[in-house]
Amino acid sequence: MDLFHPWSRERHLLAEGRRMYLEPERAVAPPALPEPAGAMVLAVPGFTPHIASRLWGAERGEAAPLVLLAHGWEGQVHDMLSFVQPLLNAGARVVAFDAPAHGRSSGDETNLLEMARAIRAVAAAAGGKVAAVIGHGLGAAALTLAIQDGFQAGRAILLSPLADLTLPLRQIAYVLRLDLDSEHALGREIDRALGQPLAALHLHGDEGTPALLIHSADDRITPVADALQLASVWPGAGMHLVQGLGHRRLLSDAGVIERAVGFALRGE
Repeated sequence: MDLFHPWSRERHLLAEGRRMYLEPERAVAPPALPEPAGAMVLAVPGFTPHIASRLWGAERGEAAPLVLLAHGWEGQVHDMLSFVQPLLNAGARVVAFDAPAHGRSSGDETNLLEMARAIRAVAAAAGGKVAAVIGHGLGAAALTLAIQDGFQAGRAILLSPLADLTLPLRQIAYVLRLDLDSEHALGREIDRALGQPLAALHLHGDEGTPALLIHSADDRITPVADALQLASVWPGAGMHLVQGLGHRRLLSDAGVIERAVGFALRGE
């Protein structure tokens, strides 16, 4: 009955909003789902929670370029598998991982800052020097944040990147029908969880890292305006718009994969 009290109802909605922002719905691919052969489990020491990570082409040694793949919110390694074999065929090594609180990695909550920290940890565990990164959705945003904070990524390919980091907060407020005061209260909850103001986080990339942004105009999850905005402030970034691939079909489209692999390894 307390939920009928305005204060109790607001506390309930704020708790639900916080959960929606920080607790991804976990997707785990069946163990029998096919994936490119030759993967080895990669330990990621010194990072808590446990990160489930895999490395292909380790036997090629450090002479082979290393490409890191980062999935999006509520995704997993298997979302990015379409890129693995083409990269291997082109002579690369490939590392991919389940972000904290995703897939087979541990943890219940995560956020953009922790995802960026995980990217650094996985790269270091795989050998440190990265030739290119390919990220999707919030994974692309985490890569961007890591890059502008000094992570050396070689080249960056960002698929359906989120650039307006306040958008998920506004979307949650809309779903929960929060008034403006309650939306601001939820924002303060998120700020506390991040350890810094969300509104102070701005993505702009790095002029020393060549970037290619690929986005489908009909994406209903991340607006194409986000990619256009990020491309406009990332010095020298290229923009490739496609049609009819939505938010996730990008990840299995042959043309997108070919373009991403070509840019990752040859700058084409």
